[in-house]
Amino acid sequence: MVRYCAAALLVMLAWLIPGPAWASPAAPLLAQEAPVEVADVAPATISESDIPLFAKVYQAVQLLRLRAEQEMAAAVEEEGLSIERFNAIAETQIPSGADSPEDIAKVAEKAKISKKENKQFKAAVDRIIAIRQSTEADMEKAIEADGMAIATFNTILEQSADNPELKRKISDEIVQQTLAKSEPAAPAE
Repeated sequence: MVRYCAAALLVMLAWLIPGPAWASPAAPLLAQEAPVEVADVAPATISESDIPLFAKVYQAVQLLRLRAEQEMAAAVEEEGLSIERFNAIAETQIPSGADSPEDIAKVAEKAKISKKENKQFKAAVDRIIAIRQSTEADMEKAIEADGMAIATFNTILEQSADNPELKRKISDEIVQQTLAKSEPAAPAE
């Protein structure tokens, strides 16, 4: 039986994924100049009618995310590494002053990472990045397929993280939708 430690895998991979959201700790985000004041922006208003649609879309997105986690774990194992070993190697790859290939090679040597494992790790990372990109595209399609704008979905998701009442409403709606799906259809007379 294959054990999936996808959560740990995803956490370790956060730094591997290219994109603007992942800033290098070595690169400053802003120059150290005079502080800039930013005006507080009121959060977008979420209507009660947005919640059922969000709950439906959220469930579809979660299924895609779970499927992607399983695919990522399988990709790692298909490349010949256990999830635990992959995570151990990933820990050595986190930038900590190792900027050049020579520095990274020294870290790998110190961690006892063989050339074979390094090759397996890189192949797994490439597959994981491809899975993540594909899944993100599928998630966007799923959101838009139900008539919700991605910006609206993201706004509700962000606001629910800080708003227990909104989180409860969404959770209640998910439960109602799940129960409605599981109820047997009434027999025709």
